[in-house]
Amino acid sequence: MAGVPVNVTDRLIAALEDAGLAVGDGQPRNAGGPLTGRYVVVRPRQVMRGEGSIGDPNADRQPELQITSVGPSRRAADQVAELADRVALGPMPAPDGCAWQQAAVYVTGTATTTEPTTDPTAPESTTWFRVDVYRYYLTPA
Repeated sequence: MAGVPVNVTDRLIAALEDAGLAVGDGQPRNAGGPLTGRYVVVRPRQVMRGEGSIGDPNADRQPELQITSVGPSRRAADQVAELADRVALGPMPAPDGCAWQQAAVYVTGTATTTEPTTDPTAPESTTWFRVDVYRYYLTPA
């Protein structure tokens, strides 16, 4: 990926991994390897633009990132979500070509809940998850 600009999603994933969280990329809940048990999945959402200068009114961006925190129990999912929250709202290097305009904010989230087993012929243990959304404010560097 040499030469590919690092965006805010890349920065958040790196920060989550640095904090010791396993980060998945949409793997199913019964994925093998390091994603069994406790992990997070980061998904980019909408990117709002605007508030730039007269010459470049859409220069500033406000991307939203969704973090789904997963665990084998309610407590585990909450612990993962709380650590992910501290990371998501904490200091991170700015994406390539950008500067932080202001601190990140928590936008919305869901209660911690279970994901039902969809295949009764292949029962598996209950998976708990919580979804939280954060907004980042970027301006050109």
